[in-house]
Amino acid sequence: MFTLFDMIRSSLSYVNLSTVLKNRIYTILAGIGNFYLLYVAFRFFQNGFWGRGTLFILAFLVILYFTYLNILYYFTKSKKSKYDISPWIEKVLHIQSKDPMTAAEEERKEMTPGYVQTNGIFKNEDFLPATVVHTMEQRDNIQQIAAELIRMDYMKADYQGLNEEEIAEKIQTTGKPVSALSAPVALPYFELTRKGNSLIVYGGLNQIDRKEIATVKEVGLLTAREAMKRYQLYLATAVITGGPEKINGRTGLIEKDTPYGVQVQVAYRERAAEEPSMDQRRSMVTNSTETSSTPEHLTRSQHETFDEFGPRQSTQAPQKHWRSQKYKH
Repeated sequence: MFTLFDMIRSSLSYVNLSTVLKNRIYTILAGIGNFYLLYVAFRFFQNGFWGRGTLFILAFLVILYFTYLNILYYFTKSKKSKYDISPWIEKVLHIQSKDPMTAAEEERKEMTPGYVQTNGIFKNEDFLPATVVHTMEQRDNIQQIAAELIRMDYMKADYQGLNEEEIAEKIQTTGKPVSALSAPVALPYFELTRKGNSLIVYGGLNQIDRKEIATVKEVGLLTAREAMKRYQLYLATAVITGGPEKINGRTGLIEKDTPYGVQVQVAYRERAAEEPSMDQRRSMVTNSTETSSTPEHLTRSQHETFDEFGPRQSTQAPQKHWRSQKYKH
């Protein structure tokens, strides 16, 4: 019997299961296996070994008590019993146990990429808050990118692995809807591009499949155009937020199909006094083009003349044509 349970425990170690689910399986196995001790105690009593039978009965009762506590903790909402002696045992034996529920929550957080900077490391003071707006085409692009990331298992929109009861309990505790995303998820690829007088955010799975996902409206308290004149702007982060969420309804949970969105952070650097902005550079290029509209080959020095073989200096005496030369015979 014990060999069988040990084989089951070893087999579970090869399967990627959550901590809560594993503990539920162990609780069921312990409850079933505990009755084997009761059977052994009965056989001892039957053969007249009262001392050994009594020890097995005591072991059966102890395991039955802790199985009862585990059933309350892992299978019910109350989680605790009035007669729980676990805190007293931890205090006496100086044991610092870790809550399995907390460990499961940490596992769920580690499974998601989360809010990370994938475009370099910046100091906090180098950031400016940016406000973005979306066109209908950009919103559709965001939904397509999010669906592709979920399909590739890069982004998990599974309500943090919570079941219906846990979601309802969390909504009751916090008073807020539970989002399918546990945290904002960074896009694998993103960049900031100037398009006319607008700042366009591109994003996607990679640079080849990039799509327009947002337009920067404001950077700090300035419009995007004014910010471009005063600062050098760099896109530090671009993350997917929002998505479906669940709320409490009259008869149960209701899922709201909220579209995914994008949030960005912009890093900046003051422009040097002598450094022209993009508008000034464009104006300089336009002026230089207008002033030098005459082709270069027509603006050569006045001292340079042309013949059928190319340029020739006017100060040099012209050579006589070979037909006009006289030869002595």
